[in-house]
Parts: sequence; C-alpha cells; structure tokens
Amino acid sequence: MHDFDTICVISSAIGEAGIGVIRLSGPQAYPVLQRIFKPRKPVDSFSPRRLYLGHIVNPETTQVVDEAFAVFMRKPFTYTREDMAEVFSHGGISPQRQIISLMIREGARVAEPGEFTKRAFLNGRIDLAQAESVLDIIQSESDEEARSALQHLSGALTQKLGSIKESVKRGLANVEALIDFPEEEIEIDREETAALLEQARHSLDGLVASYTEGRAIKKGLDILIVGRTNVGKSSLLNALLMEEKAIVTPLPGTTRDLIEDVLHVKGIKLRITDTAGLRHPKDIVEREGIERVRKRIPEADVILWVVDHADDYTDEDEEIYRTIRTKKIVVAINKSDLARKLPRDRLAEKNLPLMDVSALTGAGLDELKLALYGAAMGKKRKSPALLITNLRHRDALTKARETVKRAIALYRSAEPAELVAFELRDALSRIGEVTGETCTDDILNDIFSRFCIGK
Repeated sequence: MHDFDTICVISSAIGEAGIGVIRLSGPQAYPVLQRIFKPRKPVDSFSPRRLYLGHIVNPETTQVVDEAFAVFMRKPFTYTREDMAEVFSHGGISPQRQIISLMIREGARVAEPGEFTKRAFLNGRIDLAQAESVLDIIQSESDEEARSALQHLSGALTQKLGSIKESVKRGLANVEALIDFPEEEIEIDREETAALLEQARHSLDGLVASYTEGRAIKKGLDILIVGRTNVGKSSLLNALLMEEKAIVTPLPGTTRDLIEDVLHVKGIKLRITDTAGLRHPKDIVEREGIERVRKRIPEADVILWVVDHADDYTDEDEEIYRTIRTKKIVVAINKSDLARKLPRDRLAEKNLPLMDVSALTGAGLDELKLALYGAAMGKKRKSPALLITNLRHRDALTKARETVKRAIALYRSAEPAELVAFELRDALSRIGEVTGETCTDDILNDIFSRFCIGK
C-alpha cells in the first residue's frame, strides 16, 4: 500500500442535476467527513458502508450548506483501497463547490485527473489494463464497446496474459537450467520447452490479430460516400441518419466540404462521411472539396459508392470506380423509386454488393446498413472471446510475440542458451507493460492524464 494524502473531487458532471457526488479518499477521509457532515440522528461514529441522511455544515459558523446523504467506507475494501467517503448532495453548482471548499479547508486537496483510479492501480486493487478499461467504459458510445471494456475490467485480459506468461516462464526456467548447470547431466525436455514457447506465440498471435476487430468496436469504422454529382449522396446520408445533416438541393455540386456523423449498427460505430461529387471541378472551392475526397479514399474502411437508378452509367461513374476499386465497396443504387434507366449489368460484372435503395422513401436502407456492416466487419464475423482494443496493448504484445518467435528460432537452432533467455526475458517485460508491472512513470502519467477528474 502506498501512503498518500487525502484527495477530494466532484465526481458527477458539473451543472444542474438532481444529485451531485463528491468523493474523498485518503487517511483523513473519515475525520474530514466527521467535521463537515452532521447526521440527522446523532451518532458517536459512522458505521462503514451505511448511508446517513443529514446536513453539510460549516464547522466554523455552524451554517448549513446543504442537505445530503453520506457514507464512509473503510480500507482496504474500497475502490482505492484507502479510507473513502462519498457525499450525495443536491446537484447544483453552488452547493457542490461549497462542499469541496469545506473539504479542502479541513485538510483535503483537489484530486488530479484519474487519481482515484491511479491509486487503485498503485495499491494493487487493479492492474493497468483494468485501469484503462475504466476510461473505456466511461467513454463508450455503443453497447459492444461497453461490453468489451467491461470484459477487460473484469480481468479477462489479465488472466489471458497470465497464462501466456506462465508458458514463457516455464520455458525460460528450462533454458536457464542449461545456463546454470552447463556441466551437469540434467534432463531437459527440449520438445516440451519448444511446445511451451509455441503455445505462447500462438496466444499472442490471436490477441494481436484481434486488434482489427477491437479497433472497429472502440474507434469505429470509416464509411466514405462517393459518387458523381446529383446521384443523391447527401439525401442518402440524411436518410441513413434520419436527420437533415447535409444540405440537399437540385443543383449539382451543392456539397463542397466533408460532412460526417455516426451510425450504430450491431453495436459498431460507423462514421459516415458525405463528400463532394467527383467530377471536373467548376471553381476553386469545388476543386478543394474534390481533392479532400481523393485524400480520404485511402483512409476509408468501406466506400459507399452511390449511382443513379434513373440515369445512365456514365464515364464519370467508371472513372470513380477506377479510383476506388482497390477498396471494400458497397454500391447503393439510389432513386429506386423512379423508373430504371441504369444498365445494371455494367455494375454486376464488377462483382460488388448491389443495394437498391431510395433516400426519398427509405426503401432498402436497413439492408444497406447491414451490407456496410458486413463489408467492414466480414459477413461471417465471429467475435473472439477477448479483443484487444487499445493500441498501446497491441504494440506491446506485437513486440512480445516477435521476441518469442526469435527465441523459438534460436532455441531450435541450438544457439547459446543465453541468447534465448535474453529474448524470453524481454517478452515477459513487454507483456508486463500491458498490466503495468514494467511500465514507466511517463507512460503511467500519460494514461491517467486522459481520465476525467473524479474517476
């Protein structure tokens, strides 16, 4: 356990609300609470984990600041593994600020961003991967994102990494035995050692590979709407979002800039961006808009290519296809409510998913959403039991995998055991970066600085 001073903070959002939550943590949490909170029914001492109704009172003037509930929690059975107290006041700005001021005057200080969770980590209640998952839960925007973060908070990643580390440690122990007793006739099962390291490599492969899907869940996927002018790109964006996000007019070239919003499909965030129609620009503003589209195409996860059901397939359409053909593409044949003029065989020969839709009537939009999801995630998506969603974790585990692979190659080639052991120790260190066992102070400070104040 680390020794810290006492911190306090408003943990609920600042502003008008029914309830405001103020937290205390540290050795003076109980004395501070005793001095500023007076239960309606006087007691000699607060029973831990019991909620009391009373008043926040200025100890110097005995003036009542607010009516509130308060609870005291004794270490180590708390979030930070320190003595903690929480006050549930009215949610106005004035009472919460007055309560914080009283706590500071009685010996606490305002907590830094993420300091409660940082103390939980430093005091051994959670590891670093779990601490990061707390922030992921707070920032989650979809059910799938929250589910994945909660899985990490429960320790699923920690358990998986513990199993991998155990395999590496057992292999390392065998290798070190060869170093420590070079002249002795010791029995080391070389195949068993190689199998242990291969098992660790295979598990690391799976975790690293899961980042592609994990990133999609956490960050979302980029869907770029492209097409020539007046095929209904902006109307389709509005219809998908069910709001008037983009300006729609009969005039070609209305959209000049990128217009973006988020659509959720099966728990995945799809960031859909409407773009300027691709054609030979008429002025400098349109030219800049088209150039921005061309720069975004390589970055998109899926291209939503919009063509006009009621018009011919033009040279401009074919030029757009040549520009995007290396990407994942879903074709939206818009204006399906009008008489067909489009030669469908020109599109069918490209072996792309063709979706008949109408931005005007809404026909086909649900099927289009599923097609976009399928193109981005894979139609036969099967979520692994555990996904890596954090880039820092992926980078550390990628390095761990590479060091294990080098160790296996050295071991099978009968290279000096010292070289194998060096690689395996490095792999353990890389895995430890994820859980925080071998993490530097700079990394810790960077991680917790991203937290909101109060968590």
